Amino acid sequence: MTVLEAETLSVPTSTTLDISRSTSPVANRQPSRSPHPYRRRQESKRPALQHHSYPPTPALLSSPESSKPGTPQKSSYSESGTEADDELTRRLPAPPALRRISSEDEVWNRDGSGLRGRGRQRNGAPSKAERPKKRAGIAFIRRAIEVALSLVLVVVALLGQENRAWREMLLRKKEVICWLIPYLGLVAAYPFRVLLRDGTVQLPRSLDPSPLLYPSLFPVLIALSLTPVGAGISNPFLLVNLVLSISNLPPILASSWNLQWLLSLLPLLPSQWDQGQIPINDTLSLITPINITLTSALTSILHPSLTSSELRLLSSALINLLFHASSPQAVILRALVWGGGVAVFLLCEDVISWNVMLARVPIHRFRRAGYAIIGASRLRRLAGLEKGIWSTYTQASDSEAEITTPIRRQAKPRKGSYFATLTKEQARVRRLGYTACVYSIVLGSVFFALRPYIRDHALDGMDPFVWAPGYVFCGQSWYQRLVDRFSPGSGYCVTAGSTAAANLRLGIVGFWAVILTIGLTVVTTFAHKLEVDTRRKIFHGMVVPMFLIPGLLDPPFTHLCLSIAVALFLLVDLIRAGQLPPASQYIARFLQPYVDGRDLKGPMVISHVFLLVGAGMGWWLTLASRCQSGWDWEEPASLTFSTGVACVGLGDAAASLIGRRFGRHKWGWKGGKSVEGSLAFTVAVVSGLVVARLWIVGTDMGDWGVMVWAKLLFAGAWGSMLEATATGVNDNVVVPVGVWVIVRGLGL
Repeated sequence: MTVLEAETLSVPTSTTLDISRSTSPVANRQPSRSPHPYRRRQESKRPALQHHSYPPTPALLSSPESSKPGTPQKSSYSESGTEADDELTRRLPAPPALRRISSEDEVWNRDGSGLRGRGRQRNGAPSKAERPKKRAGIAFIRRAIEVALSLVLVVVALLGQENRAWREMLLRKKEVICWLIPYLGLVAAYPFRVLLRDGTVQLPRSLDPSPLLYPSLFPVLIALSLTPVGAGISNPFLLVNLVLSISNLPPILASSWNLQWLLSLLPLLPSQWDQGQIPINDTLSLITPINITLTSALTSILHPSLTSSELRLLSSALINLLFHASSPQAVILRALVWGGGVAVFLLCEDVISWNVMLARVPIHRFRRAGYAIIGASRLRRLAGLEKGIWSTYTQASDSEAEITTPIRRQAKPRKGSYFATLTKEQARVRRLGYTACVYSIVLGSVFFALRPYIRDHALDGMDPFVWAPGYVFCGQSWYQRLVDRFSPGSGYCVTAGSTAAANLRLGIVGFWAVILTIGLTVVTTFAHKLEVDTRRKIFHGMVVPMFLIPGLLDPPFTHLCLSIAVALFLLVDLIRAGQLPPASQYIARFLQPYVDGRDLKGPMVISHVFLLVGAGMGWWLTLASRCQSGWDWEEPASLTFSTGVACVGLGDAAASLIGRRFGRHKWGWKGGKSVEGSLAFTVAVVSGLVVARLWIVGTDMGDWGVMVWAKLLFAGAWGSMLEATATGVNDNVVVPVGVWVIVRGLGL
């Protein structure tokens, strides 16, 4: 229908036209709604309209006569309403631009109000001048709570365990003082250095205390909590972590890393002066350069998947494992993480980056086979000839004046452009070569580095591939007959309780297989019906039956299996991130429904790794506190084993599921944490610790006094508050570590 053939639209009234029956999208608007669709603007005041009708949309006429007074206006109205909608869109004012807010503690809606969602600014809402102050106040409260929780952890670590940590500090008071002076001095001197240099001091926007707390303070608190029980036995972990604490301070606090290295050596000086202490050695003096180098290497591989605080905390954990691994389980973990993790990542870094660049080149960008390849000299001559032609070429215009065509600039080669010069067959062969190189490095590390190291330092000369089946199946008669056939004299259970222990391990492995089968079946079957968060929390729930009670039945075996699982997870993610065929696409396809925004920030999917690390933190730290040299543990299981499972498997899942569905009272800062979710975290952690303690000490009422319940509630509440306020680090790691220190310090 053309404009001239359209019918004339008259002003609708309540008597001539029923608004509710009109097909016009403009006339169907309710009389009570504002004609300003975005928001009222004070700069343009329009005449008031009648309450019963709205003026019609002016027609888009092609003839000038239609704009004369008295001429009936034509409309391009159609039954579909598309033209009317387009016409209405032309008349609408442009939507106001979104204002960028740099604060990380509030997310504001489109109309600029402080209310979340679609709500408009109501009476009593803060004005524009008050909003920055409110956001700064909320951020300050959050950081203050985080710092207060860290101070509470310091008090519990020092005064718990019958004041063992406090006595250790008094014994090493000179080293502690030499640590406190540079630690507090660098923090306090930073504003004065800025004043002397620039004259102004500006507080950071985020006010993030995590670089000063978690990488620098937590290692010292963990070392104090690992103080041995026996009197007169010094703490072997304290001195190393005092040095690490200073070397983990942010580089901005020190003018150079040489100064930071020099300050980190101060805790080592008293031990050299005192004759009764361990003398200083070159190994301890090299902790700082090792830490800085390792942090730099991890940053190049894992950033931005991990924050700077997490990278320094990871480096501290690796260095402690390197220095203090003594039990066979810890030696295997050190071999898997350092030899099979860090070394393989560093050796394969360049090859993996080349393979990723090659995989990102579209197929149509590859050069077609059959094109001639010219030499470099001829290419330079052709490039010079082409440049001369383009620079002198002119064309004539209508005015008979010569117009010089501008010189065509040579485009800069884009990253990965070299791979676009390959043919499809060459790219396929090169990618297979990269894949074979990575797999060769991995297999070579396993068979020629890890295998002999584990054999000599953890298994007393026995081959790990022969020892591992016997560790699980030596109680089975069919396995003994198989060993007698191929390798007589090996694979037997030689001690009295070895057969029963092997059968228990086999039962635990079968139970884990059943849980994994059920969990994966449920997730894959109902994945399309569940939210991403619910799918992820199913894996958190699987951790609870797998490790809460079975882990207490055989802690050494659980420790070993968690170490192997972490190594396998790292290897799988290396294959996925490197896009190594043929398994990378299947791994990425399986993980795709369960990743969140944090996993997409960098090359590494960290959710499943942090889940396993958080669950195994209780076993790893508890084993480090025991002077264990063999595979069997004489000491009974303690509640500290289950702290990671209670926090990650129960607490985190309950806080997320309850908070998202029933959270009505938000804490007020970024992250969407709610009071209801924090309460659910507390209840879930306390419940998990109660179940584990019932399994360990039984139901005797003498072991369940009021103080025990108060301590359990305090541990759960502390963990829930840290989970709600932690910044700069992943709560699946720092919360289990903090709760472990609380449970161990309170003597539960």
